[in-house]
Amino acid sequence: MNIKIRELKKEDIDQYKIKNFLFKMIKESYDLDYVPEYHYDIIDLSKYYLKPQKNNFYIAIDTDTHKIIGTSGIRSYDRKYPIKNRNYSKYTTASIYRLFVEKKYRHQKIATKLIQKIEEFCKNKNYREIYLHTQRPSYGALPFWLSQEFKIVDDTKDEMGTIHMEKVLKRDLLQITSINDIKETIKT
Repeated sequence: MNIKIRELKKEDIDQYKIKNFLFKMIKESYDLDYVPEYHYDIIDLSKYYLKPQKNNFYIAIDTDTHKIIGTSGIRSYDRKYPIKNRNYSKYTTASIYRLFVEKKYRHQKIATKLIQKIEEFCKNKNYREIYLHTQRPSYGALPFWLSQEFKIVDDTKDEMGTIHMEKVLKRDLLQITSINDIKETIKT
C-alpha cells in the first residue's frame, strides 16, 4: 500500500469525489445526513478551503487504487459562540475540520500524517494555536487527539459529548500566566 498526502487541488474535488467521501464518512461516523448549518463548507470546498490564503485542505490517496482514503481541513477560526476561558481569533487561531480516514486504513498513522501537514501549514501561516472539537462517543477520537498533544479546554458534557480542544503552537510572553509557564517557554 502506497499512500500520498497532499494539498487538495480544485480538479481533485470531482476526480476523487471528495464531497461524496466526506458525506459517507459523516454518515458512518455520526449517522448524519446533510445538515446545512454543519456541512456548508463541504458544498463549496473551494470557497472555504482553497481560496482563503490562511485555509487549506489535505487529501490522502492510496496510489495503488487511486482512491481517496483520508481528508483534513484547516480554516481560520470562525465560530460564533465563545469557548469557555478562551479568546480565539481568526488571525491567530486555526480550526481543524473534516479529519476522516477510511475504516480499513485506520491505525496506520494516516491521520497523524494529515495532522503533521496541518501543523506545518499553521506554523507557516503564523497561527498561534489550533482549535478543534470532537465528540466523546466518536470512535478513537479523544485518545487520538490527546496523543497529538491537544489539550482539553472544555468538556461540555452536553448530549453530543462535545469536547473543545486546542494545541498551542506559539506562546506570546503576554499570554504567560505563571512562573511554570515562563520556565516551560524558556526550555523551548
